[in-house]
Amino acid sequence: MCGRYALTVEPDSLFGVFQAVPDERSGGAQGLYGGDPVRPRYNIGPTVTVPVVRLRVDRASDGADRADGGESGQSRPVRELEPMRWGLVPSWAKDVSVGNRMFNARAESLADKPAFRTALHRRRCLIPATGYYEWQKLPQADGGATRTGAAEGRKAPAKQPYYLTPQDGSTMAFAGLWEYWRSPEGEPLVSMTIITTEAVGALREIHDRMPLILPASEWDAWLDSEVDPATLLSPPDAALVDALEIRPVGPAVGNVRNDDPALVERDPHPAVAGPGGDRGTVVGTGAADTAPPALFDNPA
Repeated sequence: MCGRYALTVEPDSLFGVFQAVPDERSGGAQGLYGGDPVRPRYNIGPTVTVPVVRLRVDRASDGADRADGGESGQSRPVRELEPMRWGLVPSWAKDVSVGNRMFNARAESLADKPAFRTALHRRRCLIPATGYYEWQKLPQADGGATRTGAAEGRKAPAKQPYYLTPQDGSTMAFAGLWEYWRSPEGEPLVSMTIITTEAVGALREIHDRMPLILPASEWDAWLDSEVDPATLLSPPDAALVDALEIRPVGPAVGNVRNDDPALVERDPHPAVAGPGGDRGTVVGTGAADTAPPALFDNPA
């Protein structure tokens, strides 16, 4: 699953990374967090407003997700960065709270779920991220179990958190779906969900699920409603996973109110040996050294 992630790059840089334009509501980078101050986000949780990439809707057309191409009447897709609430609220929902539990959507069952079925074919999006967190459930220890090293004497936690981020500092994109909802009072809301899939490679040692991370080469196809989504819902290629750093971090990330750079710093005394058997910063299998370039787009 994916219940916390980080987006620490300058919002202005996202327009270049994703070759996108501002939407009318946000008015640019200052509005990408729904009016909240623009700053690095180290602990994003469900129900908050975040930047999302989608194709601009041509409201003068038949409702397809396309943009106006000019006097000729021809249309072309235009990527747009828009603030959306994390936690998809279906158009038929009676209350916004429905979205509180729809922050993830399983790739394997999207076509069968009424909340996601239509969005899968017509309203796909990309969620920019610089990293995400996952918790590894630890074997139950004796009551006197402790962490090692400098942390000796502290009770062993039930889970070890990890921060997963591209080794080259790139911004990555999660596959997502978005939806438009209007409250009984007439207030509009645009919301999204992050698609999850079966974990790949070393990530399986942490959790059996992971967000569906799309390489830059698949961004256009994912956003294009003319492309069959079934061709893009497979778990990521091993080379992409090997391009991620798997970093053990401290327990403070478990409180969504904490939001500072210390959350992504390596924990020198993790509760358990991470993937590969190391304590400390853990990376993939090494295949990333020979992987094709541009798995992710770099914000530089």
